[in-house]
Amino acid sequence: MSSDGVRQLISVGWVLASDVRDPQVLSAYEAARHRLRTMLADQFPQFEWQMPFSERRTFLPRGALSPLDLLEIGVQEKLYRGWDYALVIVPNDLHPRYRPFVIGVPSSALEVAVLSTARLGASATLADRIVGLALHLLGHLWGLEHGDGPMRPPEDPQAIVPQPFTSEQWETIMGRLRETADMRLEEESVRWPRFVFYWRTLRANPRSLLADILGYAPWRIPVRLGRLTAAAAVSALFLILTAEAWEVGVNLASWVLGGATISAVLVSALFIFWGQNVNDVARETGWREQIVRTQFVLLAILLTGMLFLWLVLFLLLIGVLWLFPREVVRSWIHQSIDWMVLMRYAAFMATLGVLAGALGGNLEEEDELKAELYYDEET
Repeated sequence: MSSDGVRQLISVGWVLASDVRDPQVLSAYEAARHRLRTMLADQFPQFEWQMPFSERRTFLPRGALSPLDLLEIGVQEKLYRGWDYALVIVPNDLHPRYRPFVIGVPSSALEVAVLSTARLGASATLADRIVGLALHLLGHLWGLEHGDGPMRPPEDPQAIVPQPFTSEQWETIMGRLRETADMRLEEESVRWPRFVFYWRTLRANPRSLLADILGYAPWRIPVRLGRLTAAAAVSALFLILTAEAWEVGVNLASWVLGGATISAVLVSALFIFWGQNVNDVARETGWREQIVRTQFVLLAILLTGMLFLWLVLFLLLIGVLWLFPREVVRSWIHQSIDWMVLMRYAAFMATLGVLAGALGGNLEEEDELKAELYYDEET
């Protein structure tokens, strides 16, 4: 509730993205939408809840669909209609990446979630199962991890029941909803210059930005993006066997190595960010505070991931270099070998490896890379 006593508006749009004609299914969807609104209004009466409905009958109601395509539809509808969040609902199965099957994909970066009713059954309790799954997905959009209440992992789709959020979850959600309900920059009457708009967006809530970045665990990017890491490691290991690389690496000044490391991490992240169209969050959106935040979070995730890739390569190379025959290396570099020499050369090789990894990152399938960055989980 705002300072003048007026309840602030939270809008969660529902998007039907499949050409469903079955009246029973459509009736269940409509009943679920109204029940979800009632539950949220009861638990969060400080806000006025709206759940508008939109039809984007883009796909046939059979066959598996890509969650990425559905997320893109949700983003477009959300931005065009000025919603705060969007739920894209389909009766189709979803293409899984790691799990045997998927019934939902939340993306807190996009503030959109995809919900599939394919495995929720067709009984009279279908609407309740949709509500329970929607609460779980919205919980992820609001920064919650798995736990009690709606955030219990729905391993059995037909056993899902709607539950209220716990008191701890309520506190976390309230903080996120207050941020959401605040007026966004594009809604103000002032027309900001581009740089000022970006700057005001980033400094509006830096703590929330940091939480979003850390929530994606960017230090796991070297493990998640196998082609990127493989390209980086193979390039570095091959260069270890060249005398010229040793001679250059051990004779570089420390400040040059430091500058080269920072530059390599930055260039690699930007190369993947633009080369894989990660920056293309939504088409034809103009200046949007949410899109700027999302782009910044994704770029920060890549920067942090490249930094951890450098660290992984550095530690790996230290171990490998320590096993090298000392006589061979001395004949290459014409100086004694100690820990400082090995660390300087490992840093040089790790820097080159990160640059090679950026090229390997563009060997990753664009959809796979985007899914890695956009998905909170496969539910």
